[in-house]
Amino acid sequence: MQRKTALQLTLAVLLLNVGILLSPRLFQRQMPPLRVVFLDVGQGDSCVIQTPKGQVMVVDTGNRSLTGQDDMGRRVVAPYLRSLGVQRIDLLLLTHPDSDHIGGAISLLEQFPVGILESNGQDTRPLQNEVVQQAKQRYVTLHHAAKGEDIELDGVRVQVLAPLSNDTQEPTNSHSIVLRLTYGESSLLLTGDAERDEEAHILQSGNLTPTQLLKVGHHGSLTSTTEAFLSRVAPRIAVISVGKHNRYGHPHPQIMERLKRHEVQVFRTDTQGAITCTSDTKGWKCEPYTRLPQ
Repeated sequence: MQRKTALQLTLAVLLLNVGILLSPRLFQRQMPPLRVVFLDVGQGDSCVIQTPKGQVMVVDTGNRSLTGQDDMGRRVVAPYLRSLGVQRIDLLLLTHPDSDHIGGAISLLEQFPVGILESNGQDTRPLQNEVVQQAKQRYVTLHHAAKGEDIELDGVRVQVLAPLSNDTQEPTNSHSIVLRLTYGESSLLLTGDAERDEEAHILQSGNLTPTQLLKVGHHGSLTSTTEAFLSRVAPRIAVISVGKHNRYGHPHPQIMERLKRHEVQVFRTDTQGAITCTSDTKGWKCEPYTRLPQ
């Protein structure tokens, strides 16, 4: 009788374990992460996006001094890519031709094969023209971003919301490429240096929907991130790419107060270093590389 009871107990335990193993939750496919790293390039912008299957997209490249001695592409972006084992940049996207966004692009073209160079079309601007000529010499495919483009990379949807105009003579900030990335339920808005006029045009287009993670426009300048724009985006997390003790006073106190009022969690590259954000399709987890006190 005792042997029978022990056998029944053992069988029950085995069935329980089998039930756990056959649980539908365990058969749900774990999606590989999307990784976005906002690099600390001082007073400038650069972020590296790695898709779930390892394609690499670089959006902006940081600054380059007039003498070329301080080149964020050579000093920060390229070493970071090499640390990941990256051998090729699939898409190098330059939001607009200001030096603090495209200054490091030539260094990246010199050090990595690039599949596509995408720009906002203002290729007659001196620095951007220099980048384009370097890309042509290396047989890189050139492309001008246009509103309405909608592509998919490894399950990541990339939508171009701006520039809305074909007028390449308008101010560079107002002609910034603005991207919205979606991965499952996770979303990200990259705004370049879009200012209030471009934000207003995007709002009027009706294509802007709430987005979980926002790269704050123009380094937190008062010229960007209007109340109306922030209300529509309704982000949970914001990243400000900005230089420590910069001469512009970025980010502006009013923008910081506005973000606080909207209960947005803010990360800053000037005080926290590079910000790494990852998504498994359900949301974002952002972690700073916190600087040591100085």
